[in-house]
Amino acid sequence: MKVIAIFLAIIVSGLSTFAASGGVKNITGAFIQLDGQLSQFTEEQWKSELSLMKDIGMDTVIIQYSAYGERFYYPSKYMKTDEISPDESIAELVWRGSTRTRFVKIVIEPTSKEWTMIPEITVKKGGEVLSVGRAYTVDPQANPSYPSDGKLTDGAADYAWGAMVGWQYPEKPIEIVIDLGELTAIDSIAVKFMRSEISGVQIPSKGYEVAISSDGKVFMSAGKVTWEENKQEKVNDTLGELLKAADSLDMNVFLGLSLNPSYWSGEFDPKEQINMNQRILTELFNLYGAHASLAGWYLPEEIDDRNFLTQSRKDGIRTYLKSMVTYAKFLTRKPVMISPYFGINPNGEAYAEWWDYVLSEAKVDIIAMQDGVGTRRTSVAESAGVIKALKPIMDKHGVRFWVNVEVFNQIHGWPVDAGSWQAVPADIERVVDQLQMQSPYTEKVVIFDFPHYMTPRLGGKAEELYKAYKEYTGLGD
Repeated sequence: MKVIAIFLAIIVSGLSTFAASGGVKNITGAFIQLDGQLSQFTEEQWKSELSLMKDIGMDTVIIQYSAYGERFYYPSKYMKTDEISPDESIAELVWRGSTRTRFVKIVIEPTSKEWTMIPEITVKKGGEVLSVGRAYTVDPQANPSYPSDGKLTDGAADYAWGAMVGWQYPEKPIEIVIDLGELTAIDSIAVKFMRSEISGVQIPSKGYEVAISSDGKVFMSAGKVTWEENKQEKVNDTLGELLKAADSLDMNVFLGLSLNPSYWSGEFDPKEQINMNQRILTELFNLYGAHASLAGWYLPEEIDDRNFLTQSRKDGIRTYLKSMVTYAKFLTRKPVMISPYFGINPNGEAYAEWWDYVLSEAKVDIIAMQDGVGTRRTSVAESAGVIKALKPIMDKHGVRFWVNVEVFNQIHGWPVDAGSWQAVPADIERVVDQLQMQSPYTEKVVIFDFPHYMTPRLGGKAEELYKAYKEYTGLGD
């Protein structure tokens, strides 16, 4: 009945849209933001994740960025090796020792601006995990939005708010006591912490203390572990592992270049960014140019309709785009993609005029326009209106025009509220509405993003969205 209702809604609301262009399109690509667990994926894990995408008709992957500030997702000669916890990642701090115990107490002194978030604690003896499924207590209690309810010992450590236990502004040290069930030998304890500067989440800078007990009442100190003891020099070749998987699945990958985090604060120096990204592009092409799946390049600056209105800013972004496109074509002969956005109460005609000016010199190959629906900046109808207004300009300049559909629903952060930015997977009804109203004006539909909001690997609402979309399309049956 649910599927029938969805199709009825499509028929009723979509007649005018079908008439506008070539009909409603399915999702055929997705952005991937490399963070947390994803940055540690092996080729086989990527093959599993990309296969899930391919099963529902996706043939294109866009990596949001290969480098974010000082965080690199490949072995780059430009990276610093003393970074303990890169932004937008999960950091693991490991205590090592040799002892026998039944109860393990971990004491953490929070030093975060707002949140302390922990997805998993793992107690081991050699390669054997002793803590999976074991009961534990926490004091103080976690925030009701991110309760403990078994997540700390469930064996999973996804970079997703709903998969973590969180404490907001804790007023005293956090104590976690795990009951291993019986007296047993252990030799390591690994605690994973989330770091997300934009959401006010930092790792505890002082590390944590470990205590052990045979009865759960009297504890004896087993020492303290700090980040200095856990620095790692090795960098995973995340991009290389992903590209190998994409090669085997005959998929196309656009590699994002680097982004300076200060961009989100309005800082943008065209010359500086040209210099950095030309170096990054050269390095990436030298490392990965032989991969059959490497289809092109993505510039991660998300250009908007508010911050580039002055003539100097407009000329600056045009210079940047022109220089990067020219360089990429000369060096690699591969296309360049961008994914801009528009804000609240958008003016489609004015935005189209702005792009007409920029594209007159910056010959970008692909523009995947963000629809702004998931972030609550615009409604589906408003977004479709802007996309419709932009299409003639894209046609005029020979730009391949895609839509970047947001398959999440923002629940905190501006413009929803004053809290830290958070989002959950969207409902299928809204996603269908987005496809119905926006895709007829574009060549291709991609989404942001698959591994965080649509993969069945995460379970919950992400898996629900995946299954509902699969049912809607009839793919994979």
